[in-house]
Amino acid sequence: MAPDDASDEPLDLAESLAIIQAQRARVRDQVAPDPRVLFGAWGVAWLVGYLVLWSSARGEPYGHPGRAAFTVFGVLLSAALAATIAHIARRTAGVRGASERAGSMYGWTWTIGFSAVVLTMIGLTRAGAGWEVLALGWNALSALVVGVLYAAGAAMWEDWRMFGLGAWIALVAGATTLLGVPGSYLLMALAGGGGMLAAATLAHVSRRKGGW
Repeated sequence: MAPDDASDEPLDLAESLAIIQAQRARVRDQVAPDPRVLFGAWGVAWLVGYLVLWSSARGEPYGHPGRAAFTVFGVLLSAALAATIAHIARRTAGVRGASERAGSMYGWTWTIGFSAVVLTMIGLTRAGAGWEVLALGWNALSALVVGVLYAAGAAMWEDWRMFGLGAWIALVAGATTLLGVPGSYLLMALAGGGGMLAAATLAHVSRRKGGW
């Protein structure tokens, strides 16, 4: 019987580790935000919104988009932000302890980050910044907040793909300031919004295959 017991012990240990890993993965899937929701919401908002700005700017003097285009863009961004906060709150609603606090702080950080962007741009406006500087600032700072928060969320949930997308968005945000207006709008639409929708599609395919 001793040899049989010795041969069974590694199998029991392996099974125990597999159960623990499966439970951790199940908890992570229940608590961590669904990347398809986050990437999809911001991808649509940026792709459509920035294309509207770019299209409007091409027909306006000095490349300045019309007021209607900015209104559409603002509505889309507000909807994406609301969807993000609501999704994170819903995913962490049944969680208690440290995970609950971490999820709550992460959700509020989105509101804080964009509030800081608004205050910064109001300050630049009052300081006399020109419209092109303001346009570039709104684009770059807003995208930078999204990219950094994606990277921060990836650190919380140990998701390297989400980290990679966050880094990509942050770099695109900086690159937009090099193109001026309206070129920055087109770059944000294609590289920013398009990149997010591509990531959402890959996440969906991976989820169907039992991955991400």
